Amino acid sequence: MAVFSVNQDIYGIDLFEERRAGRSSAYLIRGSEPILVDPGSALSHQALEAGLGELGLRCQDLRHVIITHVHLDHAGGVGQLMQHAAEAVLHCHPRAKQHMVDPSRLEAGARAVYGDQTEQIFGKLLPVQADRVIIHEDGDHLETGDRTLVFYDSPGHAKHHTCVIDVKTRGIFSGDTIGIRYAREYTGWDFVYGFPTTTPSDFDPDVMLQTLDRLEALDLARVYHTHYGVSEAGEAFDFARRGTQAIRAMTEAMSPATPLAAIEEGLRELIRQDLAEAGRSITDVSPLALDIMLNSQGILVYLQKKALGKL
Repeated sequence: MAVFSVNQDIYGIDLFEERRAGRSSAYLIRGSEPILVDPGSALSHQALEAGLGELGLRCQDLRHVIITHVHLDHAGGVGQLMQHAAEAVLHCHPRAKQHMVDPSRLEAGARAVYGDQTEQIFGKLLPVQADRVIIHEDGDHLETGDRTLVFYDSPGHAKHHTCVIDVKTRGIFSGDTIGIRYAREYTGWDFVYGFPTTTPSDFDPDVMLQTLDRLEALDLARVYHTHYGVSEAGEAFDFARRGTQAIRAMTEAMSPATPLAAIEEGLRELIRQDLAEAGRSITDVSPLALDIMLNSQGILVYLQKKALGKL
């Protein structure tokens, strides 16, 4: 299903990132000033347009676009979208604005991870006009007349990450902060699985756990994951915290010289153990292979920065 109802005028749109269902969801908040959260990569634009169409809207109808952070699977298509959404303004973390206005460093960072496949995976990055970008400090509000959204600085996954709370539903648009919710249609498993994401280059487990504690204290009801769909808040915080603690414990026996392959195998084993403790008899975790590879790179960068005192 390309579009799914969340609640009270919030809808998820499957962006078919990686050309697969159940990977990434943008969120539309309907109202007097339609809001779109995390529009995904440039390659997701056609799926985004189709999803909006199912809901009786066009890109031109949007008035607000929000990105939780600048990673390309969340924000790589913003420049393209803003060309079509001429009446919209972009809302982001203060550290994110520079990358939206001039995406050259963002592209270089992505190429360091994905190499020559960057554009093939995410599409072309386009800049956003500086006067159409609004930055939000921790605790800032966006009032649209029928909606109140609150922005929270949420480092741990990325230093340019903001989570956004919808006051009306007590739900949080979590980006990559409160873990990944692996949907059945993505993994092929007959259950939903949750685990944190540690992709390069700002992952810090101690900071992540502090952020999780702070956000959980806000008494939220639901988590609107970009990857993918909706969790009850308690469930999402539990799997994000449990996985982050396990990763932190794993890194204590590692160093910057630990081979990437050893980190990958360590992560695979962590996930197997986590599944087993939940009563899931899964030993083949290959459906998560891409994230295991990317998460391992993020853990290695964390170990290197920690050794150099650059966290």
